[in-house]
Amino acid sequence: MTTKILFWSRCMKSKLFSTITILLALNIGTFAGDIQSKRGTTAAPFLEFSVGSRATAMGGAFAAISNDATAMYWNPSGLDRFSENEVNFNYTKWIAGMDFIYAGAVVHTGGAGSFGLSVTSLSTPEMEFRTVEEPEGLGTKFDAADVALGLSYGISLTDRFSFGTSFKYIQRRIWHMSADAIAMDFGVLYTLPWDRLQLGMSISNMGSKLQMTGVDAMLLTDIDPTKDGNNTSVISELHTKEWSLPMILRFGVAYHVIKSDMNNLVIAADYVHPNDNFESMNAGLEYTFSEFLMLRAGYQSLFVKDSEEGLTLGVGVKHSGIGVDYSYAKMKNFGSVQQFSAKIAF
Repeated sequence: MTTKILFWSRCMKSKLFSTITILLALNIGTFAGDIQSKRGTTAAPFLEFSVGSRATAMGGAFAAISNDATAMYWNPSGLDRFSENEVNFNYTKWIAGMDFIYAGAVVHTGGAGSFGLSVTSLSTPEMEFRTVEEPEGLGTKFDAADVALGLSYGISLTDRFSFGTSFKYIQRRIWHMSADAIAMDFGVLYTLPWDRLQLGMSISNMGSKLQMTGVDAMLLTDIDPTKDGNNTSVISELHTKEWSLPMILRFGVAYHVIKSDMNNLVIAADYVHPNDNFESMNAGLEYTFSEFLMLRAGYQSLFVKDSEEGLTLGVGVKHSGIGVDYSYAKMKNFGSVQQFSAKIAF
């Protein structure tokens, strides 16, 4: 029986990594000739915002690490790579006064794998409703909000190889209009035989398209204005365009330069290929002293000309299962974005 299980695991690893190699080859080959960005060609951009102060401070190079509750965003296969149950909350004061929030909880079941629930939201403050005829406003206010609810599962098929997936429900709302979609993520993690080197791959936001619908698309129409006496107030509806989700392919490498009880230093790099922008590299490092103090630094969107993103820095402390993290991300034209995180492990 043990021999059969080992044989099955090896076959699964072989097939999955063959699939990964093919996917990478297809993506790199297909888009190697892209000479212009596709920014603005997808909907729900909040699905691309960096989640977690720890990962953000490391420049978003987290696909091959993913060993906390934010793994549901970066690489769901990491859910089974840490032993304690965890609740994680992250708050970001995003640009233009928007609030970006991520909350996740992970529960381990032992040999049956690990399950996670997550909520991601982006909201704007209320704004004055204005028209061309009334530029000073009509005395009415509106807001906009995006939300994604996720259910994730990860399992370690062997002591070195793990697999994970997430299913998400996504909704966008602007005043009386809204759009819904469903999406799926999946990822793998593999620790090489000498332990200090780890590889990770994930694909995020594969799903249906978003199309705005609602009462604001309803209007009264005169079907034939050339005829007298016809109905000039026929109820009609504007047909809005469908937009794809921002799909992201990540391939990451992480190496533990120092690995001891008192000192730990890990460096990581991610190749990132979105369907709405240029390919890029993220790089970062994390130094941990006595499993209490963490110092982090990184750089986002390397090799992208005129990138808005750049240097990232962060710090964290952890004691008795409670951790607090902070990250600072420098923006080219929008100042900086700061993120605060708190987690409880039990």
